Amino acid sequence: MKLRFRLLSTALIIGLTLTATGCGSQAAQAVVEEESYIPVEVQSAAAKTLIETVVFSGKVISDQEVSIVPKMPGKVTNINVKVGDTVQAGQVLFTMDTVDLQKSVDTAAIAVKSAELSYQMTKDSLDSAKENLERQRALYEAGAISKVQFEGIEDQVTSLENNLKAVQLQVEQAQLGYNQAHDAISDMTVTAPVSGTVAALNVVVGQMASQAMAAVTVTQLDALYVSLSVPENIVNTLKVGQEATVIINSAGQKEIKGVLTSLAPAANQQLGLYPVKVTIENTENLVKPGMFAKVEIPTATKENVLAVNSEAVVLKNGEYVVFVVEEERAVAKKVVSGLDTGAEVEIREGLQAGEQVIVKGQTLVEQGSKVKVVGGSES
Repeated sequence: MKLRFRLLSTALIIGLTLTATGCGSQAAQAVVEEESYIPVEVQSAAAKTLIETVVFSGKVISDQEVSIVPKMPGKVTNINVKVGDTVQAGQVLFTMDTVDLQKSVDTAAIAVKSAELSYQMTKDSLDSAKENLERQRALYEAGAISKVQFEGIEDQVTSLENNLKAVQLQVEQAQLGYNQAHDAISDMTVTAPVSGTVAALNVVVGQMASQAMAAVTVTQLDALYVSLSVPENIVNTLKVGQEATVIINSAGQKEIKGVLTSLAPAANQQLGLYPVKVTIENTENLVKPGMFAKVEIPTATKENVLAVNSEAVVLKNGEYVVFVVEEERAVAKKVVSGLDTGAEVEIREGLQAGEQVIVKGQTLVEQGSKVKVVGGSES
């Protein structure tokens, strides 16, 4: 009895174990079947406007930047501005010592007075000689003096007239010398030729300001452009007046509107590239000359074309295909692509509007793979 009971118990345990094992296998198989799909994200193929852009790097330059060099060297006595100050045209920037020049002005003024005095004396002598000539003319006509005597008086008048011209020239030369000396003093006060912002200041009180280096640089922050160099395969796609998007990290991430204002007709001989200017708006004065900029310029536009995410197009066996979802299966469709903006690509052939194109997981699927849409713009 005990032996039979043990055999029955053992058989029961084995049966239960096999039953449990069988149930577990079926459950595991069910789980495997449930999970044997590839999760994907889709996007509906749709008509869009595609804009192809090229991106260049350039440097911000002021369209009106003036380097101010003193007309004469001199010791700086006073500086009225500092870097970053806004100045108006005609505003005094700095002054230089005028002591020695003032002496030159005083000397020139004396020379002018001396020349004017000499002129006046010569003129008075000429006037007296002319009066005497008229008196002697009456005597000569009356026969009271000889012709030789009368001609001698005429020669004296002519000589004085010539002297007066020479003295007049001396007066003019002395006046010119005075004006030059006076202008030299005026040049010792250096003013801003244009309105703008002080970008550089290279003078120090007590030191000499020379003509070898710009003393002050004034730039206009509302007249800035980005200088670019573009290759020959791009230059013919650009035109003056074309809009561009400018991003300057140093001035914040905000996009700045730009306009292509200059396009060189010939390439730079050293670089073989074509210089281009893109003028930008600087309403908040955040952009400064010398900053580096990224410029995006549209080169091609296509409207109302069928397009999908560029990543959706994959290369399979030497052909470009996209995978679409049909009845929870991945279906490969050979396509002919067109304009590629980098983010989206035009599909010329092989796809219809509204089809659900796999844009995430497309590299994991094959023809007929079971898929499950877990995201995207499924319609």
